[in-house]
Amino acid sequence: MSLRQLYRLAGRLASLLLMVGAGIASAEELPLPPLAPAATTYNRAQVLDWISPGRFAVGRWDGTVSVFRTPAAGEFGPMAEQAWTLPGGRGIEMLSALDARTLAMSDGAAAIALWKTDRKGIFHPWRRLSYAASFGSANSGLALGQGPGGWFASGHESGYLLLWQRRLGSYTLRHSLDLHSPVPIAAPHPLRNIRDLVPWREGRLVAASEDGDIVGIDVAAGREVFRWRYNPGAQRGINDLAIAGDWLLVANCAVGGTDRNLWLFDLSSGQPVLSDAINLALDRQRAQVFNFDIELIAGSAGVLFFASTEEGLLWRGEVRAGKLLPTGMSRIADAGGATIDASPDAALLAAAAYQIFLFRTQQ
Repeated sequence: MSLRQLYRLAGRLASLLLMVGAGIASAEELPLPPLAPAATTYNRAQVLDWISPGRFAVGRWDGTVSVFRTPAAGEFGPMAEQAWTLPGGRGIEMLSALDARTLAMSDGAAAIALWKTDRKGIFHPWRRLSYAASFGSANSGLALGQGPGGWFASGHESGYLLLWQRRLGSYTLRHSLDLHSPVPIAAPHPLRNIRDLVPWREGRLVAASEDGDIVGIDVAAGREVFRWRYNPGAQRGINDLAIAGDWLLVANCAVGGTDRNLWLFDLSSGQPVLSDAINLALDRQRAQVFNFDIELIAGSAGVLFFASTEEGLLWRGEVRAGKLLPTGMSRIADAGGATIDASPDAALLAAAAYQIFLFRTQQ
């Protein structure tokens, strides 16, 4: 053995003796102590809305908002353009594009944040719409009317609908409507959230509540034009709405084997008339199956529907002669439903859960 090798061996023995003296056998045998989490981020998507045919925004449960654009030639997947966090510290429960330059977002229990783009298309804080905290966080939003005028409607966790008149960039609260059902569904959790708002005919909208009622609203007058229980035997409230002409689609959670989680109504008479109902589920042994989000698209080939369900599935189907006919499905998450939305030109469907997907609506 060479002198150099002897020196190396002596050094290793000295290190080993020091470790043994300290009660440590070797560095490889050091136990890993339990790691105590300091914080986590849960970034599952909660809301999604298209800003223009090539741009959409996603709001998440961790309070962040991201803006994406559709890919150009040679690019893969939706391209992220901008991201920010609202200062309220709560998840984004409502996100609505008021026009191609303005986004409205829930911002705590007493305000809605408005962000507007600069000349480069980058969003910046613009205004806050403040209201009484008793109305609670905004769960849904809808812009009605074009140009500098029109209306903005916001649905809230308290079961109230707020109607804001827009004039040259100003927003004035004109009506606050109590949409509570006089006979709410007998659900385990008595929620009142207004989960969605859709436009219907000129100057009207339809609201959906977790207490079980579909309500038609004359916006300018601030009054109800109809109220309808979507299912007389409902055990859960309404999660989402979709509309195409006078076809109204309703999504809910189906409980048990005989319930349904997708309902189709005809509004042509001015009142909801049930046309069809189906249950979108693969595992029929589940105690319940949520239908989280839906879209209804009127195209050249007829009316199409899309639905995102609790099993991590995206369903596609058609409305034929007043019947709902599923035509296919894709798995887009291991479990849990995604939020979905069709582009303004109805050419693309964006779906966001943990990942962001784009699908062509027409094959």
